[in-house]
Amino acid sequence: MSEAEVANITINGISGRVAAGTSVLGAASQMGIEIPTLCHHTALSPVGSCRLCVVEIEGRDGQHPACVEPVRDGMCVATESNALAAARRFILEMLVQNYVDETSRTGPEGENELRRWLRYYDVPIRDQRETRRRYSVDSDPNPFIRVDLNQCILCTRCVRACDEIQGRFVWDIGQRGHDTRIIAGLDTSLLEARCESCGACVAVCPTGALEDRMSFGLGPPDKKVRTTCGYCGVGCQMDLNIKSGQVVGVSSDSSAPVNGISLCVKGRYGYDFLHHPERLTQPQVRQYLLDNLSPEARPADRGPWVAVDWPQAIGVIAKRMSEILGESGPNTVACLSSAKCTNEENYLMQKLARQVLRTNNVDHCARLCHSSTVAGLGMAFGSGAMSNSMDDIVEHARAVLVIGSNTTEQHPVFGAMLRQAVLRRGVKLVVADPRCIDLAEFATLHLRQRPGTDVALINGLMHLALKNNWHDQEFIAERCEGFADLEQTLKAYSPEAVSQITGISESALQEAARVLCTNRPMAVIWAMGITQHTTGVINVLSLANLQMLLGNLGIAGGGVNPLRGQNNVQGACDMGALPNVFPGYQQTGNPEVREKFASAWRLDGTGSTEAAAGLTVTEMIEAAGRGDVRALYIMGEDPVMTEPDCNHAKQCMSKAEFIVLQEIFPSETSLYADVLLPGAAFAEKSGTFTNTERRIQPVRQAIEPPGNARPDGSILCDVAQTLLERQSMKPTGPYADWKYDSPADILDEIAALTPSYAGVHWSRIEGNERLQWPVTAADHPGTPILHVSQFTRGKGKFHAVEHLPAEELPDADYPLLLTTGRVLYHWHGGELTRRAKGLAAAYPETCVEVSPGDARRLQICDKEPVCVKSRRGLMKARAIVTDRVPEGVVFGSFHFPEEHNVNNLTICALDPVAKIPEYKVCAVSVEAIGAAG
Repeated sequence: MSEAEVANITINGISGRVAAGTSVLGAASQMGIEIPTLCHHTALSPVGSCRLCVVEIEGRDGQHPACVEPVRDGMCVATESNALAAARRFILEMLVQNYVDETSRTGPEGENELRRWLRYYDVPIRDQRETRRRYSVDSDPNPFIRVDLNQCILCTRCVRACDEIQGRFVWDIGQRGHDTRIIAGLDTSLLEARCESCGACVAVCPTGALEDRMSFGLGPPDKKVRTTCGYCGVGCQMDLNIKSGQVVGVSSDSSAPVNGISLCVKGRYGYDFLHHPERLTQPQVRQYLLDNLSPEARPADRGPWVAVDWPQAIGVIAKRMSEILGESGPNTVACLSSAKCTNEENYLMQKLARQVLRTNNVDHCARLCHSSTVAGLGMAFGSGAMSNSMDDIVEHARAVLVIGSNTTEQHPVFGAMLRQAVLRRGVKLVVADPRCIDLAEFATLHLRQRPGTDVALINGLMHLALKNNWHDQEFIAERCEGFADLEQTLKAYSPEAVSQITGISESALQEAARVLCTNRPMAVIWAMGITQHTTGVINVLSLANLQMLLGNLGIAGGGVNPLRGQNNVQGACDMGALPNVFPGYQQTGNPEVREKFASAWRLDGTGSTEAAAGLTVTEMIEAAGRGDVRALYIMGEDPVMTEPDCNHAKQCMSKAEFIVLQEIFPSETSLYADVLLPGAAFAEKSGTFTNTERRIQPVRQAIEPPGNARPDGSILCDVAQTLLERQSMKPTGPYADWKYDSPADILDEIAALTPSYAGVHWSRIEGNERLQWPVTAADHPGTPILHVSQFTRGKGKFHAVEHLPAEELPDADYPLLLTTGRVLYHWHGGELTRRAKGLAAAYPETCVEVSPGDARRLQICDKEPVCVKSRRGLMKARAIVTDRVPEGVVFGSFHFPEEHNVNNLTICALDPVAKIPEYKVCAVSVEAIGAAG
C-alpha cells in the first residue's frame, strides 16, 4: 500500500496505521481497542443511528459516531472519557425506556450485546412487563424464529441483514413516531412476507427481540465447535453449540471463509435430526443369517432383525462376503460410497472395494447428479470440476448465466450471494430455467426453455456470438482445437430454428446473446437441470463450448461452474469412489496407475488391481436384480428413494442376495438389507469435506455418536481387517494396512497417492489455509482458478453437438411433461430433513406444481390432493397451482417416501456416456384424487 493509501491515527494514545477510508471504529478494532456499538455490525453497512459508539476527536467539537467517521491522517481520537461515559449511559437509558425483558424473572438466558453494555455502564432494566408491554410475546408463527418486539430498540440490524446478506427484503420499518416498529412485509407474518428463515436477522440482533426458537430457554452452550455443514455443496462453516452433550443450536461467524455470517435454513435450523429417536444405535442382523439359513430359505421380507454386538455383525459380513468371493469372484460384489461421508471415509470405501474385494464396482450418488459434468468437462478440458470460486464469481463477473440451477433453494447461501452481486455491482444475470424460480426476479432476462432443449439454446447463443463477431478469436486460436466443426454445426441454429425447438422468442434469444457475450468476464453456473438428462454430457459440452468461444476460461469472474448437490459429492469423486478412476481421477485403465496402487496396497499373494471399469450405481441395482451382483455394501446411500423408476429398483433390491447397509437411520433401503450398521453423522466424527469449488475444509467432532454407533471410517477399517484375516491375506505394501490412529493419518495416505491432494495435510486444514485442489506440494497455496495458462488436456477441445429430444415426451395418454428437483426446506431423499422438526413443519408433505391453465383444464384446485401417473407408477401429492411452471409442465420432488416419491414416475433412461438417468423429463398425467377414484 502506498503512503497515500495509508492513514496514521492515534487512539487513546496508541499510534497505528490503517488503510485510508477506514472508519474510526474499524481502525480501533484493528488496534485491539473496543468501542461500544449496538446498531453497527461488521457484516452490515454502517448507519450511525444508535450513537453508542461516539468518540472525541482532537481539534473538533462535540462527539462523533465512530462507525461512520472516516479516519484522516494525523487524527487523534479518545474513546473513553467521563463525558463519553455519561453520553453512552444516557443513550442506553433512552433505549430501554420501553424495553420489556420477558426473561427478567428467571435471569438472563445468556449474554447479548445490549445486556452487556447495560451492565458495563450500570444502567438497570426495570421490570415493565405489566405497564410497558406493547406487543404480543412470541408474535410470529415462524417455526424457526421467535419474535418479541418488546425487546426491540429499532437498531435496524435485522432490516439490513435481510437486505444486504439475504437479499430478501422481508423486514422493514413501519409506522412513525412513538408507534414506529419493525414489520415483516406489509405487516404480515414472516412466511407470508416470503421469509426464507435463514436466521441472519437473528444472528445480528443485539437485544433478544429475535431469537432462535429451537434454542430459546436452553441457556448458553457449554462449548462451541467450528465445523463444516453436512447439507449442500456450498461448504458453509458454522459453530455447533453444545450443551450436555447435545447440539442445542447453530451460530454463524463473519470469519467463516465461504459463507461469513450467512447460513441457510437447513444449516442453521436443520440439526435436530442428530437426536431423533429413530437414530440407529446398535448393529442388527437378520435372524436367518444367525440361523445359518441360505438366501433361498430366508423369509420373503428377509425376516426379523436381531441386535448384535460389533464383532458378531462384522463377522457375519466377512463370512458371507468371503463365501461369495470364493464362489463367484470379485465382480459379483459391489460397493456404494457416500457423498454425505468425509473424504477419508470415501477413500476407505474405494480402498475396501479395490484392495480387499478386488473389484472396481464402486460408485456413489454423483452418478445421479453430476457424472455428466465430470465426463463432459473431462472431454473438453481434461478436468471435471468447478473452475472458479464462488467469491470470485460474485466479486468479478460482469455477467452470469444460471442454467438448470434453482440456486436460492438448492444452494441457498450462494444464491443469496448472487442476489447481492446483482444488487451491489449491477451484474447482468440471465436465468435459463423452465420454471420461474426465485432467482429469476433478479435477472436481466429469464429464458424459459422447454425441458430437454438446452443444447439447442446454447447452440443458438453461440450462433449469434459468431454472427455478431462476439467470439474471442485469439483465445480460440491459441488455446483450443476443433473449432471448424463447431462453427459448421452452429450454422443450423438460427434464432428462428432455436425458437421453434425451445419455445423462447427470437428477440429474447438475441437479447440474451448480447448480454452474455458483451459483458465479460461471464460465468456459467449450472446444476442438475443440465446434467440429469439422456443428453447430460452433451449439455455440459455445449456450455464448455460457449465459454471457450467467448474466452471466459482461466480468468477471474468467468469459468464453468457446476454446483455440487451434496456436502461432499466433490470429495467423494476426488477420492475415487467411481468405477473407472482411482483417487485423484487416475484412470483404472492406465497400467502405470494400476501398478502404483497395487504396490501401495499390496497384499501377500495378490497382483495388480483390476483394469476394467466397474459398474455404476444404476447398473449395480439392475445386476443385483438379475443375480449378477450377489452382494451390495451400501454406506450412507438410499437407492430405494433416489433411483429412477424406484418401483423397479425395489424389485431388484428385493432379489439381491446379500445387502449390508451402513446408515444413521432405518432408511427406505433398510427394508431390503440383511445387516444394518449404525454410522455416525457429520457432527459425531472428524475428517474433511471438499466443497463445490474444490475447497478442502475441516469436519470436527462435536458430540459422541448415539449408543453403539460408530464413525463410518472406523467401521470400514474393522470390516476390511476382518475380511483380510478370513482370507489369510497379509498387508505388505506401504499403504496396505488398515490401522489408522486418526483421520489425519488417512489424509496423509491420500496425499501420498493423489497428486492433486499431495500438499493437503491436517495441519494445513486446521490452520484455516484456503486449500483448493490441485494442491501439489506441502508449500503449494492451492488453485482458486483452473485453466489459467493451459487446460489439463493441453488444448481445450470444442465438440460439435446437436440437439436431441428427450427419451420420453408427452402424448395423448400422458399429456404433461414432468420435471423434478428439490425445495428449500428439504435435502436429497429427505432422510435428515423429514426428521428435523422445524423443516418438516415448514414443508410437511409432497407437493406438485401445476400451471393455472392446466389446473383449469384438469379441474384441479389449489391445495387439492392429486394423483400423478406415468408408465412406471404413481405419486400422490398436494397440488400447488402456480405460474412458476409453464403450461404443459408439472414439477415434483423426491423428499418423501413410498407413494409420495416423484421417483415412482421417473424414467431409467441413461446418458450413453455418463450413465446418468433422465430425472428431468418424462411424460405424466395428473388428476384430482376424487377423479382418480
